[in-house]
Amino acid sequence: MGLKKKSTSFIKENFESLAHLLFPNICLICTAELAPIEKHICQRCSGDLPKMHLSEETKDNPVHQVFWGRVQIEHAYTWLIYQQNEAVKSILHNIKYKDNPQLARSMGETMSKDLRDLSWVKTIDALVPVPIHPKKKFIRGYNQSEELAKGISKVLNIPIDNHFLKRALHTESQTKKGRFARWDNIEDAFRSSKNQENYKHIAIVDDVITTGATMERIIHQIHEKNPELRVSLISLAFAQ
Repeated sequence: MGLKKKSTSFIKENFESLAHLLFPNICLICTAELAPIEKHICQRCSGDLPKMHLSEETKDNPVHQVFWGRVQIEHAYTWLIYQQNEAVKSILHNIKYKDNPQLARSMGETMSKDLRDLSWVKTIDALVPVPIHPKKKFIRGYNQSEELAKGISKVLNIPIDNHFLKRALHTESQTKKGRFARWDNIEDAFRSSKNQENYKHIAIVDDVITTGATMERIIHQIHEKNPELRVSLISLAFAQ
């Protein structure tokens, strides 16, 4: 049995080495060839990414400040700063438009190494990905926020609830819209579709927070049914 396992392992390692030689993976940021142990982004580019380094204090948290006076949230966390940064732009573009759900899951796993050090994360009952309309999910093949949540769930062992929210309307892209136009665009786009009494604290997961209009509308919908439910936010990037 031991010899068989060694033989299988040897064949697998050699096959992977041959595959890497014939079809080398390249860093999506600098296009350098990745080492076999690297995924999607080389270590040098990963180290250069502009990270937020958020503390537990909400008063010093720029993501949390976006929602002051608009909606009640418990905590907000984002991993990267998205402001005229081509590396972050490339990551988000690949996740959303380049058929790369594996990248979203990988980013979720990586950012979770920082997330797990925050005490409030340990109280989260469920991760709730921002839903996309079934038509858009059919065209894209996946929901990028759900894939990001899968990576987070894998590391932090927090369950994902894909039925907590539903996308009721197929809306236009938010990319080039201002804050008020974004609000009008998604005003009736979401529906809370599950009994919320089982949870005390949830975290909504999205790929990027810009004006906060999407998150604001979602939280309003949630608190209309359950004003006592604690809601926190987790995103891969924040457009500062």
